[in-house]
Amino acid sequence: MRFNGGAPLNWSRLERILSGRPGPTPVPVDHQGGDACRRPVSPPPAVAFAELHAVSSYSFLGGASDPESLVERAVELGLSALALVDRDGFYGAVKFAEAAAEADLPTVFGAELSLGERVLPVLARGPEGYRRLSHLMADAHMSTGVKGEVAYPPLPGVAEALGGHCVVLAGHEWADDIDQVIEAFGVGDVVLEYAVTMTPEDADHHEKLDGCRRHGLRAVATALPAAATRDRARLAGAKRALARRLSLGDAEPDLHPMGAPWMRSGEQMAGLLPDRPELITATLDLARECAFTLDLVAPDLPDFPTPAGHTEMTWLAEVTRERAGRRYASRPDEIRARAAEQIEHELAVIEGLNFPGYFLIVMDLVDFCRDNDILCQGRGSAANSAVCFALGITNAEPISAGLLFERFLSPDRDGPPDIDIDIESGRREEVIQYVFDRHGRDKAAQVANVITYRTKGALRDAARALGHPPGAVDAWSRGTAEPPADVVALAAQFKGQPRHLGIHSGGMVICDRPIADVVPVEWARMEKRSVVQWDKDDCASAGLVKFDLLGLGMLEALHHMIDLVEEQHGQRIHLWELDLADPGVYDMLCRADAVGVFQVESRAQLSTLPRLRPRCFFDLVVEVALIRPGPIQGGSVHPYLRRRAGKEEITYDHPVLEKSLGKTLGIPLFQEQLMQIAVDAAGFSGAEADSLRRAMGSKRSPARMAALKDRFFRGVWEANGIPEETAEKLWNKIVAFAAYGFPESHSQSFASLVYFSAWFKHHYPAEFCVGLLRAQPMGFYSPQSLIQDARRHGVEILPVDVQESGKEARVVDGRIRVGLGLVTGLGADAAARIEAAAPFSGIPDLARRADLTVAHVEALARAGALECFDVDRRQALWQAGVAATEKAGMLPGLSAIDAPALPGMNAFELMVADIAATGVTHDRQPMEMLRASLVDAGVLSASALRSVPDGTRVRVAGVVTHRQRPGTASGLTFLGMEDETGLLNVMVSVGLWNRQRVVARTSKALVVRGIVQNASGAVTVVADHLEPLVLGEWLSRGSRDFH
Repeated sequence: MRFNGGAPLNWSRLERILSGRPGPTPVPVDHQGGDACRRPVSPPPAVAFAELHAVSSYSFLGGASDPESLVERAVELGLSALALVDRDGFYGAVKFAEAAAEADLPTVFGAELSLGERVLPVLARGPEGYRRLSHLMADAHMSTGVKGEVAYPPLPGVAEALGGHCVVLAGHEWADDIDQVIEAFGVGDVVLEYAVTMTPEDADHHEKLDGCRRHGLRAVATALPAAATRDRARLAGAKRALARRLSLGDAEPDLHPMGAPWMRSGEQMAGLLPDRPELITATLDLARECAFTLDLVAPDLPDFPTPAGHTEMTWLAEVTRERAGRRYASRPDEIRARAAEQIEHELAVIEGLNFPGYFLIVMDLVDFCRDNDILCQGRGSAANSAVCFALGITNAEPISAGLLFERFLSPDRDGPPDIDIDIESGRREEVIQYVFDRHGRDKAAQVANVITYRTKGALRDAARALGHPPGAVDAWSRGTAEPPADVVALAAQFKGQPRHLGIHSGGMVICDRPIADVVPVEWARMEKRSVVQWDKDDCASAGLVKFDLLGLGMLEALHHMIDLVEEQHGQRIHLWELDLADPGVYDMLCRADAVGVFQVESRAQLSTLPRLRPRCFFDLVVEVALIRPGPIQGGSVHPYLRRRAGKEEITYDHPVLEKSLGKTLGIPLFQEQLMQIAVDAAGFSGAEADSLRRAMGSKRSPARMAALKDRFFRGVWEANGIPEETAEKLWNKIVAFAAYGFPESHSQSFASLVYFSAWFKHHYPAEFCVGLLRAQPMGFYSPQSLIQDARRHGVEILPVDVQESGKEARVVDGRIRVGLGLVTGLGADAAARIEAAAPFSGIPDLARRADLTVAHVEALARAGALECFDVDRRQALWQAGVAATEKAGMLPGLSAIDAPALPGMNAFELMVADIAATGVTHDRQPMEMLRASLVDAGVLSASALRSVPDGTRVRVAGVVTHRQRPGTASGLTFLGMEDETGLLNVMVSVGLWNRQRVVARTSKALVVRGIVQNASGAVTVVADHLEPLVLGEWLSRGSRDFH
């Protein structure tokens, strides 16, 4: 199949294709437009020069400046062209091409090839050279089978792969082997590189290269920049030292005196090479020979196999109609009739845009999941499509929900739709490998995610680069001590820099020809995963079609819950048959009893639930959309809640808005409402409304906005007689709202999972908890918090036991048995062997038949998992070392010893041992042990805060479960805490955090003094003093902290 009418997608159309958002049109290199489209003309440089060997920060731990900064500096210096030559890849090629096109700077694309201890820079001559170099690097990466390693063929093999379409730069490192280089590549494709680094060694290096001139080779000068400017050179040096696993001081003999060279102007180069002007002039000739605008022809999607006599379109239409009959069978007649009409409309749009293959590929992925009992569901704007619902891709029915199809796909869209598939996280790998197997490793790959330095990592590597000892580095990164000023300054430069290439959370690209035609592919860290060298935005710019296969922990947990209910009660739960109006479920949510419930378990959601008081499914749709950065920043939350509570009158700027805003009480919450306002008030078509939404994306065109505003003002007057003053108010509301509106289709998909998880929590609390435990890690809460929440719901928790526990937690007659997988130091494989071999006659039998080491048996002893053999923990530890020497094939019983009488452990010691060994306490919440002393000190419990008058100063205490500082909270930090009666929400101001930073960041349990706020039904303590809880370090393994 072909997109864009078969025409190439070039860099002048650098809009985010998959998201449907238009972007600025970059200026091509040979642009000759009018003055309004050009930058101010700078005077020509005194000495023309092209830099042909620049490396960017995408030479991981090599360069210090991003491609955009290199381009900006090149323009400032008046360079005639710039070559980006990163190590073994085109990682920054798209960003380089975008920035250079906008700056009207000619571009040369190349790479440094790692050939043993030496590097061979290669410049591509035009698109064919780029394609061949891309394939060469992809083959070098993939042939090793290991991430981060490359294996190129010998020089003749490299030359054969490039086929005369590239130029190699031979620096002084190649002078001794220049004959071999020339023999492999030929005189015309070898250029001597005179690097000007301002070091004493330059003269010797240039002299060696002079000896190679006898072969008639061309020669050029380069500054060999690893930084755009001098102030970034030390950062490049620090990175290069870290790449050698050395500090700057230890790496100094091998580094540039300033850390690394930086970019130079033609005048500066002429001053550094006063006797060699021809080397500078030659850079212009080579740049003209190699420079080109990167116009990549995007691969198409592979043709989808169809039955004889069918095209992709006719097959899609037949399958859709057949499945729609089943999917809509239980719906009212009126809905079925509207759905049939809508499906025909959508199929016509899909055919007009030539996208049937895209839908068939997504359908194939969903069918694979269903055939293999893998829970999945499509989400995002695909939920607006009746075709997607009919095919089983999505589970939100769009007709009855009134969702607008054009939000998903409209006739003027110039890229494929965007369908995200949520897959239960534990089995997503099966789906990913299915894609590789079905489409081929060379035509399918995952999208990369460039991992950048964050605060802790930047601080850690800056300290390492400056030679500080590991102990100090750990203390500074944990926040227990303040780092010195030089570390802070270098860390600030590290922050945000690319660190290495990771894997996108779920994006995959699928093509009809090798992906390496466009971008190299390499192995990822995860086994059997391969990735392209670009992130999702770069892939979109190049026209690569991305499919998002996202792992969702809640789907895995729900699958476990379904299986557990069937195992325990003999009933198979079908999620989409559940009654969405169960009052008990909504009563539970109104109490903010939602620990572990999908999407509504966060601090902000738990605070909102008692105020929103959801009573129907659409209330959950609103709840999901309401607590988002956009509505919070846009000021929608409190007006909606006030109107919901009857404290504020529901009003509309014009009666025509009631249709679009009525269901959200006159407050815009969803992106679809923006589009509906345009349809209802201004008579826009669905396609025009989607065009308005996309025009108001992150990259707004003033000209496009002006045209749409004029169309809107004319439309509201002609359609509804709305005067200019009201029209201006409506337009401003749309413009402001467009920046933050959350798609209702997303909310519909998520709200269903909110309800399903809440239904299990209400009706089957033990199965709910075990489902979450088996899907860890996920969500806000640790296994300890989940288990304590289950105890508060009357579920008995049984301790870990080698005779009764499985690898995972189990439900036994309504009780929860802790799983062996939580035992620290045991491991999943050993836990599985124990489960398979149980029961045992004693510790020696356990060690022999489960093939356990001394460390394994000791870990089980510390966790109390061996008490079933009538020994306590200390006695089990005494026996462990000898018992674990028994192996299969030995006579049993040879290692049996009797432990002597040893002092027992008191209740506090047992609790501390449980936390250290498994992270959970099965019989009590740790704060219970301290409650008597806390009561004497006037410290209240979490449950007591609801009855305290609003505004009272109180003291509370608890284990810190998580710390969170949302970007929308103006620097406030929220502490989630827990005691034996429930959860505590503590708000810490910026000032208090700064005054008590170490206590706030590192304490595992706290006593908090502050003012209680509970007038709205949600309880928060606004802290004014923090102190570590005595013995608190023993009560928890630590918190889960979020941004």
